[in-house]
This record gives sequence, structure tokens and C-alpha cells, in this order.
Amino acid sequence: MRSLENLLARLLLCPGPMTRLRSVCVALVTLVTACAAAPVDEIAPFIDTSTSDGKADGHSIKLLKLDRRRLDVAEPSDLTMVNGALYTISDAHSQIYEVSPAGDRLSSLDIQGRDLEALGFDQDRGQFLVADESRARIWHIDPDGSRHDPIELPDAEDGNSGIEGLTFGANGHLFVAKEKDPARIFELGADGSEIQRTRIDFASDLSALTFNPEDGHLYALSDEEHTLYRLEHDLDVDRAWRLPIEHPEGIAFDGPILYVVSDSEERIYMFAML
Repeated sequence: MRSLENLLARLLLCPGPMTRLRSVCVALVTLVTACAAAPVDEIAPFIDTSTSDGKADGHSIKLLKLDRRRLDVAEPSDLTMVNGALYTISDAHSQIYEVSPAGDRLSSLDIQGRDLEALGFDQDRGQFLVADESRARIWHIDPDGSRHDPIELPDAEDGNSGIEGLTFGANGHLFVAKEKDPARIFELGADGSEIQRTRIDFASDLSALTFNPEDGHLYALSDEEHTLYRLEHDLDVDRAWRLPIEHPEGIAFDGPILYVVSDSEERIYMFAML
């Protein structure tokens, strides 16, 4: 009960613009509903460095499943949170969609390109970024949907095993996930130049990346292993949770609330971090 009380307090005190009020209210209502039902779906980490070598913060974080809703988007492939609004991209259609936590499609933006598997947002430029998986290019997107200033990653060009995730870290660098064969995370500077690349051994594939400003960690998602990983600054795994989701393809945080989108299910899931 104490962890739920703490979560409610964190939701109410979440910093950010008033546009976040909608999702916070949805989370509160959903949390109360979930707590009234029995049993509550809690997911404990199966990897947890706080209980193994003591180098983490000593708190074993659980995920509380709050809700899942049908998403009115065909083959959603990623998620990103922008000023309290949730966006996804479809690899069936060349569009970016604003969606609600309830799964409703609120607006859409037609964009150029195909095989679009990853979506991010550059706060400094106020622009979306999308990745063309098959051509290993990351495009900046104008408000009218036109694309420009591509970032090319030739070493991520790998047919259907290319770029699957984009996110900016606390240092302003862009982190890019290559899906598999092998799975890698690239770190790029502000000019798009490669700073480093890390081969991933903790998962057979990567399907999404996001940065959680609340705890300062990168999070990686594996489609094949149905697993969410929290990463240290050296990209070693800090914690990991098995998710009850088929083909999870996108993740985004809004304070202590985690959203996960499933490609094959065409559903959006909501979890609270306790």
C-alpha cells in the first residue's frame, strides 16, 4: 500500500505543462480501478542489481499493469512522449499519429518515406525524427511532414534488421538501436557523427529505445524476448522485466507511467513503476 501511495504522490507532483494533466488523470483513474480489482498484476524484475551486488539504489522496482487498450493505428511501431502528448508511427502507413492513453487516434501527420520503424523527438529543434530501417537513414521532419537533413548510418543498414529505436539521452546525444545480427546501440553527437557503438549481448534483438528523465536511465525493449531492460550509463543491464505482451515495439514514459505498444496486437499497455 505504501508503494501505491508514493506513486499517487509522484503522479500528482509530476513536473511539466498543463497538457500532461489529461494523461495524469487517466493514470489516476486507471490506478484506482486496478487497485479495486483482484489480483493486481505486478511484475517483479528477473534481473536486479540492487539485490545482487549492491551497486544500484537498493530499491527493487516493480511494474504494475494498469490497463491495455485497442489502438486505432495499423501496425504501430514506436512511441514517443512530447510535452505530455503521446505519438506513434505506423510501418503500414507513412504517418505519425497522436494517440490517447485510451487508444484513440487524435491527429495524424503524413510523412515521406517507407519502412518507418522508429520515432523520436528533438526538443532543441522542435522536430520529430523518423528512421527508414531498410536504408539506415534518420530524417528530421518538418511540421508539414517534409523530411530533410538525413543522418546516415551505413553500419546499421541491414534489410529488415536495421534501425528500430531512437531517443535522446540526458547529454543531448542521440541513441539509435539496430535490431539484430548483431544488435547494437549507436551514440551520435549533435552533428550526427558517431561517438561510439556498443554491441548488445543481453538480448537477441532490440525493438525500441527511450530515455526516462525521472530516473536518468535509458530503457531498451526486446520484441523476441518480451523484455524491458533498464540500462546503466555503460549500457550494462541494471534491471529487466518480462512483459505479458506479444511483439512489443515501442516504449515511452510520462513520469512514473510507462506506455508500451504492441505491433501485432495493435494495443497500448499502461504500467506504473513502483
